[in-house]
Amino acid sequence: MRLATPQEVIHRANLSEHVEYEDVSPMTDSAGFYTYRRYPPATDLARVVTKDGRPAVRCYLAFIVLPPRDDGTVSRVLLKAWLARRWRPGRVFASHGDPYEPPPGHPDAPTADSAVILARTQTPLDLSSKDVGSILDGGRVELDFIYDHGEDLFLDGAGNRVTPAQILDSIYQMHCGTLRLGFRVRWTAGSVAHSMAWRGQDLAMWALFKFYALELIEEKQEQLNNFFYKYTPSDFRRVADAPGERSHFFGFQSSQKSFLLNLAAVIGVCFLIYWKGPRDGFVRIVYNNTALSTAALVFAFLLADTVGPWILIRTICTLSRTRNVGMSRKVRV
Repeated sequence: MRLATPQEVIHRANLSEHVEYEDVSPMTDSAGFYTYRRYPPATDLARVVTKDGRPAVRCYLAFIVLPPRDDGTVSRVLLKAWLARRWRPGRVFASHGDPYEPPPGHPDAPTADSAVILARTQTPLDLSSKDVGSILDGGRVELDFIYDHGEDLFLDGAGNRVTPAQILDSIYQMHCGTLRLGFRVRWTAGSVAHSMAWRGQDLAMWALFKFYALELIEEKQEQLNNFFYKYTPSDFRRVADAPGERSHFFGFQSSQKSFLLNLAAVIGVCFLIYWKGPRDGFVRIVYNNTALSTAALVFAFLLADTVGPWILIRTICTLSRTRNVGMSRKVRV
């Protein structure tokens, strides 16, 4: 049996025996259907109702059988789940303004109390089968389902036979599971870490080019606007200063751009030693101004001129490899 039309997929799914799935309708652009399911009674979302008592928000579920590759007999099943509002069809994005505000006088608008509940309630994440994962036999696998047209079978990622109702239930449970406190804490922590990685790389790049005479090599200049590029230390080089544009510190030459920062670092280290170290001995060394103290200052200046860029470059390289990880995070509840 080959599933090529929405009507064929709806007939094969046979959801008439599962009353929890409401308003089953065919897709207009693919071989699949969409349906709705109410949120669990224990959740605050179940208390959001219209003026005539119907659920004002439900879980939208899409079930799509993709075309087989290369005229084969196996198709992947694409799933989607998101929070659906009766008064606003389709997904609601931030660019649409307030997603909770229904048009005035809309027959499917929530009651005033329900609108308050919805505004204060955490909403579940919008998911597709590409976003989620599950645990099977102690190992992590993708929440992946296929349909074998030749055998007329739906199979999960482990090769077990499943029904369309079970497939829909899996994405529904994942969707509702994103409401749990434990998941929210983990997801928020991951989002914060991801945001810090993005901001951290930009800040380190700004500091490197602002305070040190370094630049990207010519072959990598176009990568500055590439958010997915993974930097390596060999991508950076020092800028050659023009004659007369180098500053001196006890004979050590440094670029004018980094001179003040290096000097500030040396002064900061000296102040820290004076503040926390053996004050009398430190003052005596400075007062005597021996050749050893002068060499120590030059060495400290050299370290500031070398270690600072080294740390910033390694930070940029590390963050460029980690900051995009959060963009493909899998939802595991």
